Amino acid sequence: MNLNHLQSLVTLTEERHFVRAAERLGISQSALSQQVQKIERELGFALFRRSQRQVLPTEAGRIFVEEAIRVLRQYELAIATAGSAAKGAIGRLRLGFVENAALHVLPRSVSRFRKQHPLVQLELTEMISDELGEAVRDGTLDAALMRPLGLDDTLRHLTLLREPYHVALNSDHPLVEREAIDFGQIAAERMIIASGNKAKYIRSVFQPLCERLGVELAIAQEVNQLHAIIGLVASGLGYTLLPRSATALRIEGVVYRPLADRDAPHAELMLVWSPETTNPVLKNFLAIARGMTQR
Repeated sequence: MNLNHLQSLVTLTEERHFVRAAERLGISQSALSQQVQKIERELGFALFRRSQRQVLPTEAGRIFVEEAIRVLRQYELAIATAGSAAKGAIGRLRLGFVENAALHVLPRSVSRFRKQHPLVQLELTEMISDELGEAVRDGTLDAALMRPLGLDDTLRHLTLLREPYHVALNSDHPLVEREAIDFGQIAAERMIIASGNKAKYIRSVFQPLCERLGVELAIAQEVNQLHAIIGLVASGLGYTLLPRSATALRIEGVVYRPLADRDAPHAELMLVWSPETTNPVLKNFLAIARGMTQR
């Protein structure tokens, strides 16, 4: 017995006549009659009562056809659901991100994605860039918004944002009178920075500038949360360096100024994914990300 047989039984129940049912099914009357008889033999009980005028289901037949209708509807639902999943209209997207991405790229991309694909389940996870790259490689994440650290041929990437760094100063600092600040003017002072591997990117991009000036970063305090770093700047404990997008965080007692050095580094934020992924939801997110780079 297969789905076509179930459909034949449903159609015969609706038409109550072999000729009309056969016409709807596109088969001969004899073929339909033989099909029903074969099913009844297989089941071991009668599904229909035949007369010269009509065909009516037995009680067993009525119950069987009701269940057959449920099976056919579930089959149609399975096809529709799988089709939606194949198009990325439903499913799951596991997206990792670094803290700074939550200030611009993450909300913009997620907002656009949810408007276009409201039925997709989004799972967002904050990590540092080193952890994000590994999570994408091992399949824990589908994609990540991260700094370009540890990228190799096992990953694909798309640059979504490239922005200059700004200096965050206490509002009483004498350099706030300047429109832009040379890094050499501030490098000897003590800096508030993230701890451990979370500071790996900013240390690496500022290393060439430090070498040119013959200085090393003097650390006053290591703090992991961005708001805490800016808060300590407000307290006068030191300065910090932030991508321009982070200057949207306004805290009383803190002033932001751009770096004046022509060779000052820029902060890059990338969308990273594995070329081996088969998740169609990711393809839809990539389309939105690429659209953002063209604006």
